[in-house]
Amino acid sequence: MLVPIGMIFFSFFVGAIIMIVFGYNPIKAYISLMRGAFVGNFNITQTLLNSVPLIFTGLAVAFAFRCGLFNIGAEGQLYLGSLASTYLATTIVLPAILHVPLILIAGALAGGLWAFLPGILKAKTGSHEVITTMMMSWIGVFFSSYVIRNILKDPRTTLPVSKTIYKSAELIKIDKIFPISALKETRLHIGFFIAILTALLIWYILKKTTIGYEVRAVGFNPYASEYAGISVGKNTILALFISGMLAGLAGTVEVAGLHHKLWDRYSAMYGFTGIAVALLAKNNPIGVIFGAILFGAIQAGGKSMQLDANVPVDMTDILEGIIIFAVAAEEIIKMFIRAQEKRRLAKIGTT
Repeated sequence: MLVPIGMIFFSFFVGAIIMIVFGYNPIKAYISLMRGAFVGNFNITQTLLNSVPLIFTGLAVAFAFRCGLFNIGAEGQLYLGSLASTYLATTIVLPAILHVPLILIAGALAGGLWAFLPGILKAKTGSHEVITTMMMSWIGVFFSSYVIRNILKDPRTTLPVSKTIYKSAELIKIDKIFPISALKETRLHIGFFIAILTALLIWYILKKTTIGYEVRAVGFNPYASEYAGISVGKNTILALFISGMLAGLAGTVEVAGLHHKLWDRYSAMYGFTGIAVALLAKNNPIGVIFGAILFGAIQAGGKSMQLDANVPVDMTDILEGIIIFAVAAEEIIKMFIRAQEKRRLAKIGTT
């Protein structure tokens, strides 16, 4: 727990040095960033709102990691989830109590099926999932773009956007459940609580169920798992399918809770940012919640940093990049230490 926190402080320290080099005041910039992310009801809810898709994509990447798999295609799975849920949310009329669960299930299944093929290829042919999930991701993004522009497009506009989803398919806003003044005029919806519950569910699956045990066992050592009777192929497919479902849910919740229509290329690279969230959280589902809120805060506070401290909003991208680098560098340092330890033990063995 202390290591990720240390990496975050290290990243902000490096970011401060970069700001000084380019003539900006880092103290003023960070105060503006924090104010824009955590001061005031609107800013806090905006931070939480930003974290919702990142919790889902972070969980998607983390779950696959636990099985030793690198699902780099969460972006495409997110779009497939958006596509399936938008189709059902704009074409079928149902009571809200049925409509919302239907589109959530459809979005999850669409994302899961999009990751299913790389899982099959990995299990049957040994093809590397980094390549296949990445290829499927871009196929998914461009396929969604085609469908939005040619099939689901709203005929009343020239913009690349679908029709507005039915009210019965919208996720309820938080202020409708808790009608207090602090939540008025905020856009936070119950998708945030769905994301939290999903993270708790994934933690439970990984820690307390046979499925989770087998997934983790394959992630630790696939050869030992195979020897112990655990099917590596089955768990590879299952892990990527569940991972895809989580990414698909990210797309569904964004459409049903925030946009209420599907825009072409609406995602702010949530699938790729989810990789950073999972790395920062050490693939712990509970840690993913906090990692996603951190990245959500950086995104929410970026505009304030630009307005109040005249620091370009691109600085937030640099900060995110430094955090990713710092987390990755930690693993490099560990690999180096392990290699040194092996050499030391080998030297002792030869003497």
